[in-house]
Amino acid sequence: MSDSKPNVIIFFTDQQRWDTSGLHGNPLDLMPNFDRLALNGAHFENAFTCQPVCGPARASMQTGLYATQIGVTRNGIPLPDNATTLATCFAAAGYQTGYIGKWHLGGVEPDFTGAQGPVPQGKRGGYDYWLAAEHVEFVSDAYNTILFDNDDNRVKLPGYRVDATTDAAVRFIDARQQDPFFLFLSFLEPHHQNTGDHYP
Repeated sequence: MSDSKPNVIIFFTDQQRWDTSGLHGNPLDLMPNFDRLALNGAHFENAFTCQPVCGPARASMQTGLYATQIGVTRNGIPLPDNATTLATCFAAAGYQTGYIGKWHLGGVEPDFTGAQGPVPQGKRGGYDYWLAAEHVEFVSDAYNTILFDNDDNRVKLPGYRVDATTDAAVRFIDARQQDPFFLFLSFLEPHHQNTGDHYP
């Protein structure tokens, strides 16, 4: 890691309420590692989404623009191909960029069987490293983690989905000890499992 360019990791969870964190008063100790990370990193005591719907909220986070400005005003609309994203900004600053997890910005919808293919390479927001799916909840289950790599290959990861994607992030980090990196780690959980409408 360069002193002038610190590594940056964004942990993003889906449909997570503020009061599930011990930092915000939850007594159940549900996320001790997450709470510890927040205490040692950047922690926002108050944060608000500019959009309550998944795709538009993600588009705003990736581009810094309101959903109406970037044109992603509902789910199913992909980011424009020429959008300036976190990945393109970090890459321009000399960072290796990576995305792991749920994307929901490629415009890829499940077919009539519920199956879903990979996000086209041009719809990945400019990320160099890719291990993700448009809707993780349609291509995998809690103990059957399936994502797609840079070459559109299905990759099955072992174990519980959050653990599996976290392990993939650790491998990404371990492989990049010399150059600065920006990693966006997007967990599906605690979002419900759409294919069964339950919370595994």
